[in-house]
Amino acid sequence: MALDGLKRRIMESVGLLKGKRKVDEETARELSRSLRKALLEADFNVRQSKELTERIERRLIEEESRPGVRLDTHAMNLIYTELVRLLGPAREIMPHNQTILMVGLYGQGKTTTTAKLADWWRRRHGVKVAVIEADVHRPGAYEQLQQLLEDTNVDVYGEPGERDATKIVRNGIRKVGTADVVIIDTAGRDSLDEGLRDELISIAETAKATERFLVIDAQVGQAAGPVARTFHELVGVTGTIVTKLDGTARGGGALSAVATTGAPIVFVGEGERVQDLEKFESDRFISRLLGLGDIKGLIDLAPGDLDQEEATRIAQRLMSGRFTLTDMYSQMEMMSKIGTVEKMLSHLPDAMFGGMGNMSRAQKQQMQGNLEKYRVIMDSMTQEEKDEPILLKSSRIRRIARGSGVDERDVKELLAQWNRSRKMMRGMKSDRSFRRKMKSMMDVDDLDFGMG
Repeated sequence: MALDGLKRRIMESVGLLKGKRKVDEETARELSRSLRKALLEADFNVRQSKELTERIERRLIEEESRPGVRLDTHAMNLIYTELVRLLGPAREIMPHNQTILMVGLYGQGKTTTTAKLADWWRRRHGVKVAVIEADVHRPGAYEQLQQLLEDTNVDVYGEPGERDATKIVRNGIRKVGTADVVIIDTAGRDSLDEGLRDELISIAETAKATERFLVIDAQVGQAAGPVARTFHELVGVTGTIVTKLDGTARGGGALSAVATTGAPIVFVGEGERVQDLEKFESDRFISRLLGLGDIKGLIDLAPGDLDQEEATRIAQRLMSGRFTLTDMYSQMEMMSKIGTVEKMLSHLPDAMFGGMGNMSRAQKQQMQGNLEKYRVIMDSMTQEEKDEPILLKSSRIRRIARGSGVDERDVKELLAQWNRSRKMMRGMKSDRSFRRKMKSMMDVDDLDFGMG
């Protein structure tokens, strides 16, 4: 996910407490300085970084950790709660009778985000969604929106060649205004361009939108704050969507700067696909950032044919001692439905994969490339072999390699990966603290982690 560098620096800071039974003022100050440097390197707001780390330092000194809780774990909990407090609570937007106006600067990914948002409402809530393309300044905007949504049942309204954006919005609302959610894409604009400012105000008055979302690129950094305030003065921004949050060191600036305005973050975009949009919930986002996982978010990413009951079953198998190649195959199928290995790993606790969450991007891409090869190999196995991998000796490995068109070493590599995963999961099965976290994240009380 984004801000991987911040995550590493936070872990290094908390590492100052390992092995200590009590924190003294000097150690608390050292941790605070280290944390502040990490936040500033991630481009978090200077004032907010200072206030946040001072609160963490004070709480470390004044608050005792709970019995049985290590000091570094206690510190991580404090960092989590303070970061969540900084970014604020999530906004709940009902999927009915909504007209959403999308605004933003040039080149922020607004039209793509319009398509992502339309698809998100359609997939998550099953409601009728329509979009109106009112960008009359950029050639091909209407065609781009049509192409992005061509595999959905989202209605796309536009009038190619028409130069009056307000007229398009007025006609569009008459045509598709009965949809549960209507999203209006507007031209990207420079805040100093009076003509575009007037056009946006006119569109806003015509649309009478229930929500006005500012779309802003994470790479804008701390400049996101002034941008948000400028658009808020124009149309009364009610929420912000931060795009391109993957792979940028400046994401902290956008997150913290927007948090200082009256326009909370409502969605974040990570990735190029139409499906790559997530509802922003600060507790889940910070949980992922700190390597604690977000199982509910993982379920949200999955398509409709993977329901919570199936996800719960998968979690049970992951955490039990009954992890077979059949289970591994199911995990690979789930990964392919969700998108990428990197996205899935970002939603799972680091402890689950023995540090795999800290792999480099190149390593994750290599793992992504192995997925299809491993699935082809397992397709050449019998069901008995997948259920009982211990049967796979030399003669069977040779047969499977020939049947799948790979080298024998590829089959052995797959078996080694399965065995490593199985051992890690057996180790976690005996970790009561981790089991409690998994149950909490899954929001159920009856996860069975027994051997069976």
